[in-house]
This record gives sequence, structure tokens and C-alpha cells, in this order.
Amino acid sequence: MKKVLLAIAVAQLMACTSNKDVFDPEFSEKESKLDYSTSFVQHYPNVNLNQSWDFSNKNPKFSLPGSGSAQTRAASYTFKETDWYEVDNNTLTWLKSKLADGTDHRSLGSPFYMSVPNNSFTIVPIFQGIAGLSWDLHLVVDGVDIKVWSKSQDLQMKKTASGDWINVYDVSTTESNRCTEGAAAVRSIGYTFENLPVGKEMYFYLIITATNGNTVNTLNAEESSLNGMMLALQDCPRPANIDEDNEVMIIGCEDVHSTSSDWDYNDVVFMVYGKPFVPQPVRIEEGDPITKKTTVRYMIEDLGSTDDFDFNDIVVDVSDIWTSTPKYVNGVLDSWIDSDNRQEAVIRHLGGTLPFILKIGNTELPEHEGVLGSNPDEKFDVTGWSSTAHNVSVQVKQQQNSTVYNNVRFPKAGEAPMIIAVEPTVEWMSERVSVPESWFIVPTE
Repeated sequence: MKKVLLAIAVAQLMACTSNKDVFDPEFSEKESKLDYSTSFVQHYPNVNLNQSWDFSNKNPKFSLPGSGSAQTRAASYTFKETDWYEVDNNTLTWLKSKLADGTDHRSLGSPFYMSVPNNSFTIVPIFQGIAGLSWDLHLVVDGVDIKVWSKSQDLQMKKTASGDWINVYDVSTTESNRCTEGAAAVRSIGYTFENLPVGKEMYFYLIITATNGNTVNTLNAEESSLNGMMLALQDCPRPANIDEDNEVMIIGCEDVHSTSSDWDYNDVVFMVYGKPFVPQPVRIEEGDPITKKTTVRYMIEDLGSTDDFDFNDIVVDVSDIWTSTPKYVNGVLDSWIDSDNRQEAVIRHLGGTLPFILKIGNTELPEHEGVLGSNPDEKFDVTGWSSTAHNVSVQVKQQQNSTVYNNVRFPKAGEAPMIIAVEPTVEWMSERVSVPESWFIVPTE
């Protein structure tokens, strides 16, 4: 049935064209789009055209004002791994009491960032709760984003006190069973940071992913200390296996913000220790500004060729950026108040050779030359963009006539896509390497 529907869709497009003996720009554009649609159906025979081509989640990213784009600069700040650290049993006992499973603990903390101390400090994963999601831990220091750890990485447990150490990842093929719940002992590799800029602002966040069978969906939900998804607990006992001149802090994390969240903050728990100090938490008070940014990445085919689907001829990130402040009710974070909105577009990659004009919302950008394999990171202020209407279009000079443009718009359901919307973490393909079928919705029946 799917193939019949796809064939009908192509036939309908074919019916819109006719043979002509002289160059006709409108006919040429229709013919190029028909060739593209036909090739798309042949290349992706299992993909249902009757779907939305918006694969973005639009989860907001929180950052500190003035921290820039938080680009990763690995050479700027580094960390080193410690030896195996066995979690003190007193710490685990305290943790299970303090952050009891299924209990709302939002009253124990508030959105916060931290100040870098004048000494090194170490981050150690000490508990991994029952959760079907995966995550990466990031540390942002003075606007520099550093990936620190991934779920289950270098994390081991004993099922019995006399048992062998086993990797938590190998406990089960089911993600939710990869946890240290009920473990007799836990150990992990820690990560020590040295020579960070003293007094600068830093914060943690998790990037969340969900696995469905063999398909990994990046939710890009940045659950952060800045937006109330983490707790900084400084009343924790100092473990017996950490020297007395070290300060210790426990950070508990909630892995997803939804109506079904239990807010127990024990989905993943880290210990931070340093001599003599750990990074000091700073509460974000009502009226304190935080930047909230929602970004959609548009990946575009320019119709220069109709037999590849790398969707990297033009890659542009478009963002809605707000200044946001927290509102507390009875000392607990209730909501965020947004103000001072602006929008921007950043051309991330060019993989086509045809000149083009991008229109985003109400803003038409100047004509750009097509450049094969360029990453310009060119930024523009824009207005009037809608992350749901996807009012993004491209005019691309036709190969047959350099004064005439093809018009590429965000596709409707039922059309072969020349523009798709994805999360800003999705990497573009190499030149002339088509995106995999798994990017699209493929019916299972």
C-alpha cells in the first residue's frame, strides 16, 4: 500500500509538467523538482511521504548571560582521569535517605551556577538510577563546553559484597536495568580539573537521548543546574576515603522535565570534592537573568543535483533567544518569565556549488556563493521566524540559466523534502553521502 501511495504522489507531480521546446524557467524548476521527487522515492522506497519533515524537539538551552555560544574548545581546558574510586557505603546510605526514590525533592535546592575555586577539583559518578534514557554530562566553564562523561562509562558494581566487579553497562541490554540500584558496592573513574580560570562561572548539564530498539533519538533536552534540574547538596557527610582537608558536595540530577517527572533527583548522582574547596554554588534569584535559546537546524538540498540526498548544501541554525528569570512559589521554582526576545541565524555549512539567497522569517539574507565543503559559521540577526511554521525558504540559481532562481520551501506532508528540520546536535553528512533512512519515519506495517 505504501508503494502505491508513493507512486500516486509521483504521478501527480508528473501530471503538473509538460514537454516544451524552448527554455522555460518555470517548467525547468518543475522538472527539477519532479526529478528530485522521483529520485527520493526510488532512494527511500520505505519512507512515507505523508509525514512531517520536522524532526526537531525545540527544547530550550539555558546558558549564562555573556557566555557566548559555549563552543567546545578542547585545547583550552582539560581534565585527567583518576584511579578507580570505590564509593563509601556511608555515602550511599546517606544518599538513599536524602534523595529517596520517587519523592519530590525540589525544596532542597534551586537553579544555580558555580564559581571556580582556586584549586583543582574532581567529579565522580557515584549512583545511577533506574531510567530508560541515556545522557552525557557536560561542564561549561566561562562559556567553554566540555563533555565529561557518558552514562555507564567506567562505572562498575558488585551484586554481592564478595562478588566480582562488573560493568554497569554489561548488566543488561535494557537501558533502564543499567543502574546501581541495590548494588553491594559501586566504583567509578573520576575526572579531575586543574587550572580553570579562578572565579569564573561554571555549570553542569546533561544531554538526554532515548533509545528505541536500534534507533537513538537525540532529545537534546539539556537538563541543567541553571534550570532547576540539578541539586547541589553541601550537607553531605565527608566519605572516610577522602582526606579531611577536602570539601565535598553531592549533585543529584533529574533526567527529564515533564508532567511525569518524580523530581527525586537520583537518576544520576555525582560527588564533587576538592582541596580545600569545591566550586561554590550560587543560587539564581528571582530577577536574575538567564539566557534561554531554542534552536532548529535546517538542512537543505539546493536542487543542483537530484540523485543525492546529503542535505548539506546549506545547513543553517535558526534560534529564538530570550532573557529568562525564575519565579519561586514558597521557595520552590514555579516557572520562568521571558523577556527581551531576539532571533538569529547562523550558516553552519555549505556543500553545494550554486549561488543562493536565504529568506528566514521577515529577513532576506544577501546572496551567497555556493562553496563545496565550507563551514562559515556566519551569523545574522533575523526577525519573524516561527519554529513551528518553518517560514524558511531558499532561492537557488538554476544550472540552466544563472539569472533564474529555483524556489525551495519547507515541505508539506506528502511532498518529497528538500528542507528538513532537525536538532542542532545533528551532524551533517559528508559530500554526496545520503542521510540514512532512519532519519525519516518508516511505517512498521
